[in-house]
Amino acid sequence: AYGIPALQENDAGIGVNNYLLRVDTQGWPVGVRGHAGNATPLPSLLGLAASWNPQLAYRAGAMIAGEAHAQGINVLLAGGVNLARDPRDGRDFEYLGEDPLLAGTMAGAEIRGIQSQHVISTVKHFALNDQETNRLTVSSDLNERALRESDLFAFEIAIEQR
Repeated sequence: AYGIPALQENDAGIGVNNYLLRVDTQGWPVGVRGHAGNATPLPSLLGLAASWNPQLAYRAGAMIAGEAHAQGINVLLAGGVNLARDPRDGRDFEYLGEDPLLAGTMAGAEIRGIQSQHVISTVKHFALNDQETNRLTVSSDLNERALRESDLFAFEIAIEQR
């Protein structure tokens, strides 16, 4: 009624991972999770972080967003800024390392690349998402100073980069 398109989200840290088949009559996406159609998968974000090359992160974000946009996706759950502080975390491949300056700088560049393709970037996962097992009930305790100097600092850098 207002001409605002429905949000077509995709979890796409290293590439588009859902294939959008169509949009139903109410504007909701109908797709196949885990089937990316003709999307290009990129290596782990840890590998991207190891390059310390923000221009490469920008180009990766733009490439992923371009492929997403071509499939009708207008929101990417990408810019993985959670810090990879435990090598046993099964989702570390989605993050840009354990250093907040590195993670924030690289994610900020990736976000700018995504947004250059007229796709919304939703930075994730919010601070202290340190494990998958019981992640909704586990307590990751950090005092405020440490939190502001680490996890929140990475988000601040990523979000405020221009």
